[in-house]
Amino acid sequence: MALPGMAAADVQNIVLVHGGNVYGSTWREVYERLIAQDFNVTISQLPMTSVEDDIAAVQRNLDVQGGPVLLVSHSYGGVIISEAGGDPDVKGLVYVASFQPDIGESANMLLTSEPTEFTADKLKIFDDGHFLLGEDAFGALNGNGLSDKDARFVARSQPMTNSANLAHEVDAAAWSGKPSWAVIATEDRVIATGLQRRMAKRAGSTVVEIENGHMLPMTSPDEVAEVIAQAARTVE
Repeated sequence: MALPGMAAADVQNIVLVHGGNVYGSTWREVYERLIAQDFNVTISQLPMTSVEDDIAAVQRNLDVQGGPVLLVSHSYGGVIISEAGGDPDVKGLVYVASFQPDIGESANMLLTSEPTEFTADKLKIFDDGHFLLGEDAFGALNGNGLSDKDARFVARSQPMTNSANLAHEVDAAAWSGKPSWAVIATEDRVIATGLQRRMAKRAGSTVVEIENGHMLPMTSPDEVAEVIAQAARTVE
């Protein structure tokens, strides 16, 4: 049942897409809050071996929803939902401290347009092209707003991401034809706050700003879940 005073949602299915170098478990606290409102929530698990593989993983989740879907991303996941969001069952998109690329843009292009301390020298790149973010850098950049314990755990449980994913130029921008929301982290040290605002303005997204760092799904789950729930109640 919906919480008291809340209208029933038009879209009950929500698919959450995580960022690079983390697992879907970073959505756990948001997931708990959404299922408490009787949403049907699925968390995609990205292989991060290629953008194509990541889009395919999200598409498989979309294929089993059985109805309209709200598609939600964090960070690198915005690259994925901007392409996968073209699925006709996707009725709206929510970008949480996320890339919101236009056609022909890559995550690298966007990062270099408004640089932060998230730079190549912070990465350990392996011979096969996959990379990890050094533990100290992870704590200082991604972990801004997390407890030391949580930042250390997420840093030490990083799945490797193919660095080619950051160079992938998207060939679709689902936000151009569908309603979108942008949850902006005002203390983000990975994706510059100014860049998040610029992408959201270009997309015509409904904007909510949260005073916290990059890992908003973990640091501010109440606020993030409320934006997602409101989006689900709004789209048709």
